[in-house]
Amino acid sequence: MLVYQRMIINQKRLVFVSCKLIFSVSCFLFLSFALPAKAQKMIIESLDGPVTLNEVNAFKAHIQSVDAPPGNGNVWVFGNGGKSIEACGLMYEVSHDRAVLNRMIYYCDEMLSRRNDLWPAEKGGQHIVWTGRIEPVWPSSNPNVTPAGAGIEQGDEIAHMSYCAKLILLNPALWNEKVDIGDTYQFGATYKERALKYIKEGDYVIDNWIIPHFIRTAENNHYYFPGPPNTYKANEPAPWNQAWMLTNALVRLVECHLILNDDPQRVARYDAIIQPNINWFRANVHPQKSAKGTLCYTWAYALPRGIEDTNHAAYDSEGLWIAYESGRYKLTFDDMVPFANTYCDVVMGTVTNGKFAGRVDGTTGTGHAGGDNYVRDEYIYLAEFRPDMFNDMANAEINTGKIAVSMPITARLLWEKDRRYRNKK
Repeated sequence: MLVYQRMIINQKRLVFVSCKLIFSVSCFLFLSFALPAKAQKMIIESLDGPVTLNEVNAFKAHIQSVDAPPGNGNVWVFGNGGKSIEACGLMYEVSHDRAVLNRMIYYCDEMLSRRNDLWPAEKGGQHIVWTGRIEPVWPSSNPNVTPAGAGIEQGDEIAHMSYCAKLILLNPALWNEKVDIGDTYQFGATYKERALKYIKEGDYVIDNWIIPHFIRTAENNHYYFPGPPNTYKANEPAPWNQAWMLTNALVRLVECHLILNDDPQRVARYDAIIQPNINWFRANVHPQKSAKGTLCYTWAYALPRGIEDTNHAAYDSEGLWIAYESGRYKLTFDDMVPFANTYCDVVMGTVTNGKFAGRVDGTTGTGHAGGDNYVRDEYIYLAEFRPDMFNDMANAEINTGKIAVSMPITARLLWEKDRRYRNKK
């Protein structure tokens, strides 16, 4: 498989140079599908053309071996739980394969069932949060921390569920069919019922957790942390990566309600939060020029000062894409290009000790600012605005072996490959 992947690096199409190699690869694919699910690795057969059946099937086999991670906290935000949901959604967009959607639903069901107020105490739920109550959150603190922590990052879980709901709602042929994997938690027997449950619970968290605590109505609905008894960044603006997580939730809930045409007042309420916070972010980026002369930006991790690191900026990039793709929040293609330039020309354009720059200004530090030798999956969205860099992004993943094992990276690359192919037709 390593030889097979590395053949892609300097080629737009995978070209086999001998019948012997064709036979070897064919045998590998046959044998890999015959192995137990836990041994299945994902593949990308080429970087252009349509997504192939082999690529879809390898992804499907892989996800069946990846169970929902244990716990009910940040694993659904920064960890594999949330990333698995996003990956399945992207691959469902590409393949329209119901088995992929079913796996996405499985992950969403597990995540929702573990919300603090829904999960039994004996399984790890029912924690008292810093408000002094059992709240509808996925605690961001370790299980033994009392009171439990939770904040604006809760938007990420809602965004994942709402994405799944949106994909179901966009396919009315599924609505009245029973969900293939059953209904373990009584969230809704049919696909539409399951989608409506995800939307209802997302709105519930917004109404009962986010709006009461984190929306500063006196300051244009900007995202702020409250004061005591909250101790995390009390009275400070939300870091941009967490702000985008909440914006993602609201954008996707809006999209769902628009499809349903069921709650114009809620849509207006969410829009009145989303747009000012997007505007706030954009007003606080600073134009720069890359070494190539392209327009780029720097911005802080959180106001009022500092430089965003490339760990957290990945979530900023994802949020920008989700808002842009909705077509609703005054973000144009040209608005997005400088963010893509920042990653492509500054971050990827500055390599030290085999790693890309760790901050958006091209510098590198330690920890979250330590840099990566691969492209974080959220940045792959930016290839939409810098199509010339898609192969470079993909090759960075191939060279580090990410294709075989990283669900979000492989899914996003295949999703972008599919978009590029369809746009050429």
